[in-house]
Amino acid sequence: MTFYKRLFKNRSILTISMLIGALAALLLATFASFAEFAAQCESVKREVLRLHILPNSDNYEDQRLKYMLRDFLIEDVETLFADAETLDDAKRIAAQNLTKIEKSASEFIKAQGFDYEVEVSLVNMYFTTRNYENITMPAGNYDALRVTIGAGDGQNWWCVAFPPLCLPAASAKNGEPYFSAEASKIIENGGGKVEAKFKVYEWWTGFFG
Repeated sequence: MTFYKRLFKNRSILTISMLIGALAALLLATFASFAEFAAQCESVKREVLRLHILPNSDNYEDQRLKYMLRDFLIEDVETLFADAETLDDAKRIAAQNLTKIEKSASEFIKAQGFDYEVEVSLVNMYFTTRNYENITMPAGNYDALRVTIGAGDGQNWWCVAFPPLCLPAASAKNGEPYFSAEASKIIENGGGKVEAKFKVYEWWTGFFG
């Protein structure tokens, strides 16, 4: 093999090695970035109790009743969790008041002329990536205060019961942000390039449970 052939071969090997190294570095950086993003998404779930209302069906009257019940419950729910400092506090308060909330919701529905049964429960359930007002909730399993009207076969409505973000004005408590800096970084920046990461994270959580 001539000197020039050996030199060309060595350069080719060096080039290929550099390309492989660059690709490996890019993959590692991408994985590290996604791992950080996933950790931030997980931090959101540890801070949130969602309010989830399932109407009897998708017909107009049932959907209208869903929104009427939503408006009726929101202020009570936000007052209920006013003194909660953590998700555990909110879950404890919710568990202690399930019967009270159920009775109140049932009486409201009957007052509107419907005879649907109402079930209020504290559950842990899967949500896809959702937007509410100016925040984005990443996909995954969340603790939720679920209100089921009748058969519960209609399009649902949800918001964040704790921290109390069901009302647009509710964004801070005593002047302090509700969410940790890690969680805020995710929920307040759901657009642009981050949206693609949400899609990947949603696939990841859906695939691996």
